[in-house]
Amino acid sequence: MNGSPPTPDFIAAQLRKPSGDFAATIAQTMDKTNEFLFGLTLQSMDLQGDEHLLEIGFGSGRFLHKLFSQRGAIRVHGIDYSPEMVALARETNGDLVNTGVLALEEGHSGNLPFDDEAFDMAFCNMVIYFWDNPDEHLREVWRVLGPAGTFYAGFRTKESMMHAPFVRYGFHLHTQEEWKALLERNGFVLLRTVSKTDPTLEMNGQRIQLESVCMVAQKSSRLRGQEDGA
Repeated sequence: MNGSPPTPDFIAAQLRKPSGDFAATIAQTMDKTNEFLFGLTLQSMDLQGDEHLLEIGFGSGRFLHKLFSQRGAIRVHGIDYSPEMVALARETNGDLVNTGVLALEEGHSGNLPFDDEAFDMAFCNMVIYFWDNPDEHLREVWRVLGPAGTFYAGFRTKESMMHAPFVRYGFHLHTQEEWKALLERNGFVLLRTVSKTDPTLEMNGQRIQLESVCMVAQKSSRLRGQEDGA
């Protein structure tokens, strides 16, 4: 960047896939901005203690330990598009990785490297903006969830994100109604929506008020258009 402030399009590209020398810096920014949303999603889960979870887009992995501080003997797989984030998250969570309760790998949520019905729950935070073809990703989530498995999508409302200049570059913002329709089109039934106003953030000298949402959906018996017995 030659010492100049990062441009909105550069920030957008880094948020989509942190890479290079800027990866650690953008990871710190994402952690600061998304900690509240991660907490809201975690509260929505009501973990019982024996689940097998998939996190899509774990970033730095700084908050993964919170999953294990809840209860029981859960197992977690994580997948992230950025090799820099995979390396950082493995380093941050070395104790969990070494005990075998956490596995982190590089991959793409449009082609998940897992067996059918491998997980009880799947979740992501601030990831759905970057799904150019959300149907592709949702069908993969549907595939890897077990019967009646649950998918938790954490994001910020479209209205509260519109102030950010970088969202003009490759972001796909959804209203809650639009996301509900996408879920239903891809074999999910919306169970509930949990929302909460974030603490005010200071960013580039501006005070920003975000609204966090976690939309909880359950896998239905079959994808729309899927024939009986298929």
